[in-house]
Amino acid sequence: MTEQPIATDIYAEAFFTADHGAVENGKLYVNGGFWNRLGFPSYPAVYSFSICAVIHIPWRAHHQSHSFAISFEDADGRTTPNRLEGEFSTGTLPDMRPGDSTEFPIAAQVGNFVFERGGDYAAVLQVDRTEIKRWRFRAAQVVGFQMMPPSQPGSTPGPEA
Repeated sequence: MTEQPIATDIYAEAFFTADHGAVENGKLYVNGGFWNRLGFPSYPAVYSFSICAVIHIPWRAHHQSHSFAISFEDADGRTTPNRLEGEFSTGTLPDMRPGDSTEFPIAAQVGNFVFERGGDYAAVLQVDRTEIKRWRFRAAQVVGFQMMPPSQPGSTPGPEA
């Protein structure tokens, strides 16, 4: 077995959008994850979703307080009003060896996100004020289709005159 190099920096193993995400007992549970496109018939549009991350914490960053922030940008790079912030600290388990890392999962609910217009957006993950990952997604305008009226009993469908 070949030894893999030990990562010495904090980085995101994963960072993505989901319909719903939750962390339970150190595990990340996800429904409808990794989407990168939403469709709305008109704008502004309001949508609620989850943003999920798994942050790799190297052994040398254990037992320290770390801050994280998740912000959102529109296609012009302007920050939206939505921002999530928090702090975390990881310890070492009794069975860990020197050099072992920890994977720290995060799932946050983004309620009532307002898409002012269609276009490209980005979720930006920072740890200790350093950007470590982006997830890009698009809000597209979708044009509905007109439903044909149902056939009347006893009528024969056919071309319209």
